[in-house]
Amino acid sequence: MNNTTLDFISKLLKDTMKLDLHYLIEPYNGLSIFDRFLRDSLQNSDTLYQQVLSFIQTLEHNTFYILTDAYQLNYVFFYPYQDKKDLITIGPYFTDQITDEYWHKLINIHKLTMSNVQNLKGFLYGVPIIGNNLSIISIMSNIISYINPKASPYTVTYHEFKSPNNPDAFYQPKNDFGVHANQVAARYRIEQQLLKHISNGNRKEALDEAEKFVSTPFEPRLENSLRDHKASLITANTLFRKAVEVNEIHPVYLHEISSKFVNKIENITSISSLNMLYEKMIRGYCNLVKNKSTKQYSPLIRQTLHYIEFNLDSKISLNELADKYDVSVPYLSNQFKKEVGQTLIKYTNQLRINTAIKLLNTSSLSIQDISFCVGIDDFNYFTKVFKKEIGLTPTDYRKKIYTDTTD
Repeated sequence: MNNTTLDFISKLLKDTMKLDLHYLIEPYNGLSIFDRFLRDSLQNSDTLYQQVLSFIQTLEHNTFYILTDAYQLNYVFFYPYQDKKDLITIGPYFTDQITDEYWHKLINIHKLTMSNVQNLKGFLYGVPIIGNNLSIISIMSNIISYINPKASPYTVTYHEFKSPNNPDAFYQPKNDFGVHANQVAARYRIEQQLLKHISNGNRKEALDEAEKFVSTPFEPRLENSLRDHKASLITANTLFRKAVEVNEIHPVYLHEISSKFVNKIENITSISSLNMLYEKMIRGYCNLVKNKSTKQYSPLIRQTLHYIEFNLDSKISLNELADKYDVSVPYLSNQFKKEVGQTLIKYTNQLRINTAIKLLNTSSLSIQDISFCVGIDDFNYFTKVFKKEIGLTPTDYRKKIYTDTTD
């Protein structure tokens, strides 16, 4: 099966049913991935994986094997091709909700301590619940038809991994819960500090905290695949967006930066590139706070600032704004200068010139078109205001850009 097909099917299952799909080739050296490394976290993990490996050796072609283990987790194993023993695994998943009764049974059967249970909860609550196996079987049949149209119909066989004679020695977590709890607490403390720095726009502090966050152990069972890195980054993107919302940044900017990073995450094809993007996301959200936060302003001035920014290509007057927000012209004028530190007209002109500079630097638009784009119809007036703010005419500024880039 080619990688494109495999990635497509894996993503489809992950997005629609939160199910993991893995394609393993004999001798199945990466087998521990099939259960999200669950057995790797349990006592005598080698014996437990050997139990699974021995079962795989008994599989027959044209059969879906639905397996249930000692934690009532379910998996599907099958060979997609008749002539070779490439293995597809799907799962883990539950067919029932996790209840108090489930935990009581787990404790009694495996002689788990409460610390053991707490250690397992973080993992087991993250496993998807599929109401019954029929939907899984239907999906499997469609997958087989897609990747191997010539395949004969498959039968279904159920198999239960029997508990060893000494279950308390096999199904208890390896790690002491105190160690695990301390790791979890430390990671969440770092995460809170990271989000706090991003919320305040402190880029350097946020990057330093992010380095600690990445290096702090948390869930050793998590896969290290590209898909899982992408899922983590999408979660981080959401957390970062929520962290900066308190700064009264206009939703348009929040949506823009969040969507931009989601798109980048989806299109990246290497883990190293995702790691680089993680830093860019932190820088981007911190810069957004620095440049677009309006938390320090009153609701009236905040609305006024947003209006100016989103209507920069139109004529903006104090009279119209005062009428729009149902206040007097003197009140709006005085309040704007008091909170922003300059008159509304001066602020608007500076914003227009700053926007014009960006267009001069990044576009091939004519200077007259740029003048129209920033809401100044009179080209001569635009040149006069530009020179007053920058010290050069727009034409001279563009010539300087050209000279600087060709030297």
